[in-house]
Formats: sequence, C-alpha cells, structure tokens
Amino acid sequence: MSASKKEHIEMILVDSKRDMIQVIMPPFLVSKFKEHLATGCSYIMHNFKVSNNDFSFKSTTHRKIESNVLVDILGGVIKISQTQINADNNKSKVVFSITDDRSEVQCTLWGQLAIQFHDYYKSHKEDGNIVVLLINAIIKEAQGGFPLNISNAWNDTKLLINDVTIDEAKNLSLAEITTLQRETTCVTVATLDKFEVGQSGWYYDGCVDRTKIVSLYKLEVLVVDGKYKAKFIFWDKDCVKLIGKSALQMKNELIEVGEDDPLEFPYALDAILKQELAIRDIFQPNKGRLYVVSCKIDEDFRKRVRWSFRSEEPTSKLLPTEPSSQDEPISLTLIKDIKKGK
Repeated sequence: MSASKKEHIEMILVDSKRDMIQVIMPPFLVSKFKEHLATGCSYIMHNFKVSNNDFSFKSTTHRKIESNVLVDILGGVIKISQTQINADNNKSKVVFSITDDRSEVQCTLWGQLAIQFHDYYKSHKEDGNIVVLLINAIIKEAQGGFPLNISNAWNDTKLLINDVTIDEAKNLSLAEITTLQRETTCVTVATLDKFEVGQSGWYYDGCVDRTKIVSLYKLEVLVVDGKYKAKFIFWDKDCVKLIGKSALQMKNELIEVGEDDPLEFPYALDAILKQELAIRDIFQPNKGRLYVVSCKIDEDFRKRVRWSFRSEEPTSKLLPTEPSSQDEPISLTLIKDIKKGK
C-alpha cells in the first residue's frame, strides 16, 4: 500500500540467465492482473517503462554489495537468542545466529517467517542440523550497541529451511555436483579424507534451548570420490553420531592434558576419517562448499544412491570456487565487512 492508500504490487523478476530486476505494478493495473500472478510462474510482459532504481532496497547488487541491497543468505543455525510468537497480531519475532565456514551473523525474522522458523525448529530440532536460506533479505548495519543483523523484508523475503520447501534432494555424484549453477539439495556418496583447518578450529560455543552455552562441533572435511574432491561442513549432531563423543567431552579431555587450543585437532576426531558415507547436503556455488544436513553409514543405502548416479562424466573437472551469478548468496564474512557508504 502506497502513501496515498492505493494498492500497488512490487515484484522481482528473473530470466533464464538468473539476472534480476525489480518491478512495480501501478494501482490501476492491480485489479486486472493480481489474480493471475504467482511466484515461480513465467510470463511475457510488454508495454512497460524502464527507469532508474531509486527504491530504498534494491533486488540486485550490480556487482557491488551495499547495505540497501536485498541479498540471499545461507548458513547453519547455531543458536536461538529470542523467541516471541504471537500469531494474532503478526508481531511474532525470532532472533537466531547462523554461520558459514568463516563468520557468524545474527538474523531477526518477523511475522509469518518467524512463525515458519519457530514451527520448523520446534518439530525438527532433534532430527538433525538446520540450514536456512533467506532469499531477498535486508542487511541492517551495526549501530550503537546493536550488532549487524539480517532481517526479512515484509513481503519480499522467502525462507527455505533445509531446502525441503523447494526441491526434493537429488542423488548426485561429486562429479555431477561440479556442474551445478545454483543452490541445490542433494544426496551424494563419498569418503571423508582429511580435515581442513580453518580460523575457528573444530568447535564453536553455541546456545542450546536459548539458555545454556556449550561447545559444539563444526568440522570442515575434504571428501573424495575417485578423482573428485569437495569440502563439506559437518555440524554437531552428525559429528556426535559418527565420533561417539560430544564436543564438550572431547574439549575436556584436551584440557586435562594441558591443551585448550581449538586449532589443535584431537586424535579422536580421526575416527570419522576414511569412512564412506551417504550425505544429504546443500550445495552453495559461490563458496564451493556443501553444508551437511544429515548422513548415513548404511551400506545398502549407499549402494542405492550410487546406482542412481549418471554414468556419463561431466566436462567440468574441478569444484567451482567462483560465483556463477552476481546474485548468488553472499558470504557472511563479506556481509560483516560492509561499511556504511562503501
């Protein structure tokens, strides 16, 4: 609704090359076309005007990340700081933190997206890791004592949780994953080869049920399948299942022998290496990494997944490390580096 109380429609259109443009439908056309528009459908449009984008929030970065640009964000949920659910007046609010392989950022969801996140977490928190994708989110810069925050635009933002709301998981080999051009939920089979040592080490301190701070696993592992390799991020619940110990137990054992450096990997972690797993994951093209949602050791299941792989070999030989589009989800590290006016 505009300041003049007349209804208009704001949209984001994307073509086959994944280039996006922001569109506004004026009030006098709303009644004619509103019932015919649906997210995810294709349309032919004509007789429109192209003008400079002076909207407060822009749908595309034009190769420059700014705080007034709507962005796509992907990360694993590591703690929930606040939950306020009030479906009657749409003032519901959820505050949580997500991380990728390098940085952590706070997210705040309002209204229906807060309810969607809360309902999913409530019914799935024991099932496995939670990876969220926010499409067309707002970056709010740090001000005063408030940290940088990612939030939803009321009508433009879409929330995908473990990507099950948009695609069923596809069985893909590592070779096939190298050809992907967008975020994809997939199941693959590969052998865990070695750990990749990052800046944060093998664990982080996260929040459980919004009250207790504990040490939780986050392992970046290089996996292999024949001549193909990829980096996977394994989260706490899968690591506990594979290792048989909690991160807190492992950390306390290190402290007992005089070692408290998170960059010092305990020998006991090697228990997960050289295992072949069936891994359900979310592939993020611009980072060239896969975020593990769950994994299975079951041999029969691994055989069934392998049997479904395509026999032909794709032409790409290396896992892509550069974005395939200017509008892929940007890294949390890049978001945290945003400076006002930069």
